[in-house]
Amino acid sequence: MQTDGTLLDEIDRIHDDAPDRAAELLREFDATGLPAQRLGQLAFLFNHVLGEKLGQWNEAAERIASLTTRTEAPPGVWRQLFAAQTLRGDALGAAAARIGLARTTGARDNDANTAGELTVLAYVPDPLAHAGDVLALAKAANIDQETPLDAALAASFNNVTGRLLEASRNVTLGTTEMQALQAGAEAARRFWYRAGQWLQHERADYLCAKVEVRIGAAAEAVRAAERGLRLVEANGNDAIERAFLLLPLASACAALGDQTRAATLRAEAEALAAQFDEDLRKAFEQDKAEFGGAGADR
Repeated sequence: MQTDGTLLDEIDRIHDDAPDRAAELLREFDATGLPAQRLGQLAFLFNHVLGEKLGQWNEAAERIASLTTRTEAPPGVWRQLFAAQTLRGDALGAAAARIGLARTTGARDNDANTAGELTVLAYVPDPLAHAGDVLALAKAANIDQETPLDAALAASFNNVTGRLLEASRNVTLGTTEMQALQAGAEAARRFWYRAGQWLQHERADYLCAKVEVRIGAAAEAVRAAERGLRLVEANGNDAIERAFLLLPLASACAALGDQTRAATLRAEAEALAAQFDEDLRKAFEQDKAEFGGAGADR
């Protein structure tokens, strides 16, 4: 089937609700005319649908490997290939993908390995069981040294930490889990502050604030949320970004005993959220619940 970005968008839209249909369309997909910048998205869908949802890691790896034959294959294809090869148990194939990622980007081998291992963790079924791996990767990452993979590492640490945060709801966390959450969020922030724009910076602060609230570090949560709010205020004071940041800030203030400020912040957040559409309002309500013991990420 000769296909284009429009069909890829449709696969992306249906893949969670109709994975079998998405898999059927992916298997028919001819990527010959697909722009190179979208090959990473296709590789992700091969892994997410064929591998993660259907358990067909061999097929996912083979289909992603076929994308690497294009000389313009972006780094995301190599990261996804590393993950697929690892998850099907092909250590040599994973090593070749790591080498391909380093060669394509000019990155150091250890940075390529960190990016690949983080991509693997995006697909493991029990994120908390891999908290120690997240912590080790955060410690190994070149946070203070610029790398061609800064953006990939930022997004990967963000995603993996978000999965940890999601899995940690209503769970009593041990030291390793708390340290992994904190280290993963801080790594995402540090990489995003190098590689991203103000919105990525602010949302990294938002993740840090949520993590600090979750692990009971209220003073650190206040600092992260206020740092994010300063970015929002300096860039147009977007109502959506502001409202979501106000919630962890209010929770942290309450934990520190400042109930008056917490109530004021919650009232402002509610006033801003009154203008949200249905989907945003649902996410806002989930965040409100999270700071009472349950919730969801944006």
